[in-house]
Amino acid sequence: MDEFSAHLKTVQTCFLFFLSFCLAGWGVAVGLRPYFAGLMLGSLASFINARHLAWKVNRVGEAAVSGKTKRVNLSFLTRAAIATLACAVALRYPMQVAFSTTLAGLFFTQLVTLSMGIVTRHRRSRK
Repeated sequence: MDEFSAHLKTVQTCFLFFLSFCLAGWGVAVGLRPYFAGLMLGSLASFINARHLAWKVNRVGEAAVSGKTKRVNLSFLTRAAIATLACAVALRYPMQVAFSTTLAGLFFTQLVTLSMGIVTRHRRSRK
């Protein structure tokens, strides 16, 4: 589980760097503010979903190790509701938040995790 926590910290670092980049872009490029706001909103929802899923995976792991027979799910509906809320905000305020970039931002954490996994796999194969 230590490797899992390390990967989650790396994803958090990448997320915070991306969020600061989007905030700087939002402040500098006035004409592109809705697009940067959509990226920030979508990536925030994506990161919240990733943290929630990591918490649930840890709970499932703890339940499996302790031998509890209680059924634990990964709460897809909660994560879908967070993504739907981000899209609803983008649709409610179309002049301030672009819907297209909100949708693109929803895939941010998954893309960072995938690229991090590929890099880690490549590094291990070189050793």
